[in-house]
Amino acid sequence: MTYEYFLLRLEERILDCLKEKESVRRVQVLKNNGVKLDGFCYRIEGHREQPTVYVNHYYKEEISDRNIKEIAALVLKVQRESSLKRENELVQVLDFEKMKNHIFYRLISREKNTELLKDVPWLPFLDLALVFYLRIPEHIIDHATALIHTSHMERWGISRKRLYQTAAENMARTSIYLEAMEAFLEEYGLEVQESGMYVLSCGDKEYGAAVIVNSDVMKECGRRLGEDYYVLPSSIHEVILLPESLATSEKDLDELVQEVNETCVSQEDYLSDHAYRYCVKTGRLS
Repeated sequence: MTYEYFLLRLEERILDCLKEKESVRRVQVLKNNGVKLDGFCYRIEGHREQPTVYVNHYYKEEISDRNIKEIAALVLKVQRESSLKRENELVQVLDFEKMKNHIFYRLISREKNTELLKDVPWLPFLDLALVFYLRIPEHIIDHATALIHTSHMERWGISRKRLYQTAAENMARTSIYLEAMEAFLEEYGLEVQESGMYVLSCGDKEYGAAVIVNSDVMKECGRRLGEDYYVLPSSIHEVILLPESLATSEKDLDELVQEVNETCVSQEDYLSDHAYRYCVKTGRLS
């Protein structure tokens, strides 16, 4: 079964299961690095929220019609449960004062997101882009985030400067994860020889590469390593720090980053194809 036919059959199955006052439409949403996700947007008459469930990961060439029927039921179950949330809880997302403590920033590739950046507030950071997102409170939706678009900023009636200041204040309160590469890999049941490299991220390791924007964090890393160091962008979730004394040439480091991106990093998690260097004396990342 082709992917397009899978989407068509799934849409038919979902539409067959709709109750009175329910409607569903198929959507495609642009994500990081040009990745486009297909999903179904649900609406029930009298409710403002329109939850979307993405379905790309359900597809397999050998998928059966029975599987599709089960997926359709699951999609509708998730959407109906989401719509049962109290209306006033969901409306909170539209209130800046209630959401300001949940606004953060993350780093993405500027080169690979030219289309996305037309529709979101962003700031340049080196050759990357700093964008903003909302961590939805768990009592509203469990473990969910939402990229902040220009329309959200306008609805809140705030400037890009205010948005950055708010996100920076929240990021400053975020715990930092800085551990030797060996300790990081041990968490995943892997054992490697001591390398002198460190993994840097935020405490929950989600969008953790953005901690390199904080000059205090970078200064502390320099103190821990005791010298200048290179920052190797592992993904949008973490970076690897390599003391300069252990590095070979910058060309070799760039090739290492590119190899890891090609073999180990998903398209949506990609951040950059080259290394950055932090100078302890100047406090500058370049």
